[in-house]
Amino acid sequence: MKEKLFWNREVETRAVEEQQALDTKALKQQLGYVYQHASLYRNLFNKAGVTPEHFTCLGDLKQFPFTTKEDLRKTQAEEGGLGGHQCAPMENIIRIQGTSGTTGRPLFIGLTRNDVHLWNELFTRHAWTGGLRPDDIIVNPANFTLFVGGLSECSGAESMGMTVIPAPFVSTGTEKFMDIVGNFKPTVLFSTPSATVFLEDAIRKFLKVEPNQLGFKKGFLAGEALSDEERERIEKTWGIVARNFYGLADVAADIAAECGHSEGLHFCGQDALVPELIDPETLDVIPMETGAEGEIVFTTIRREATPVFRYRVRDMVRVYTDPCPCGRTSFRFHIIGRSDDMIKVKGVNVFPSAVKGVVQSFVPETTGEFRIVLPHKGPTFGENLTIKVELREGLVSEECERLKEKMIREIREKLVFTPRIEWIPAESLERSQYKVVYFERTYQE
Repeated sequence: MKEKLFWNREVETRAVEEQQALDTKALKQQLGYVYQHASLYRNLFNKAGVTPEHFTCLGDLKQFPFTTKEDLRKTQAEEGGLGGHQCAPMENIIRIQGTSGTTGRPLFIGLTRNDVHLWNELFTRHAWTGGLRPDDIIVNPANFTLFVGGLSECSGAESMGMTVIPAPFVSTGTEKFMDIVGNFKPTVLFSTPSATVFLEDAIRKFLKVEPNQLGFKKGFLAGEALSDEERERIEKTWGIVARNFYGLADVAADIAAECGHSEGLHFCGQDALVPELIDPETLDVIPMETGAEGEIVFTTIRREATPVFRYRVRDMVRVYTDPCPCGRTSFRFHIIGRSDDMIKVKGVNVFPSAVKGVVQSFVPETTGEFRIVLPHKGPTFGENLTIKVELREGLVSEECERLKEKMIREIREKLVFTPRIEWIPAESLERSQYKVVYFERTYQE
């Protein structure tokens, strides 16, 4: 039987011009919907001097104001509940989830039944793009509180037909989680790229085997950009095909995935999201064409409960629009870093996610955990910065020195700045379940 190449061939191979026409029509309807039902957007539009009638084509989108996570947090703090961007009545909302809150007050997200169905469709579309199939088995270690990586991803995987084992690491515990892995032999490794290092240690400790002996076949790696160095290490250690997946709690849990045929993640949010590329400083729109770099912005066009409009997610990307051998017609993008994480060291733009890629290429000599020490408020630094890196036990001083010189050289050659490396003992740095912590600030905020 011939392999099914697409989950939704009609949508995934649709001509770009046809998709834009459909987006224009849907966006006109969504604009009227949010203007009528959401006080936040009505006030923002009125302040900017625009109404839904000003929108006639996608090029008109640039007339409308951006929104940010801070805007949504503020309206939820002031109005309570889901805030001033709630459009559907509460009796139609069947689920409330939220962001992790690691960088501030959690942002609550409402979903109607139609919203959940749409998210399930997007999960399956991006999972199929990334090589997952209904006969796969996935164990989900994410926290099942507000976090969309828990309940929403399980809901999407179930709708696809996958066997799902919900086993939140925080409540299941390491030993029981490892017993589940050994017992049911999941085929899909579901993790953030950085958390795989912790899982590798746990497998060796509790199961007394190497990760590549457990039968995992595919890597569903999300929550962080996957660097080439991390991919190489993870594939070798686990014996899997590692793919990067992308989603955002406040926009859609599942938005993009790597197909394995071309560089970048395929945008899989057709009929749900309208993406834009902007300059994060001037806020001007940048044409979507191969090689273009900027901050990606999303507008939901079928969201009923809590739509977002020209929403700045702060992810900096490089775009690819050339044809892909897989046959999908959507653009692809590679995540460079975050516009709000970027620092400038002696005139060089430095993204911490790129530093992470280099540091994690030195596992197992290091744990892969690190912190960039900021001696004063940035984002501009005129001095070389120190990077604290956790070092494994057992290395003699000569090996440590050679390793330090090699790491400095790799960072200088790949990222064009020269750090100071400070070794610290393994397990010195606090782990985050949701997002990587990149900085240690030694100054008073």
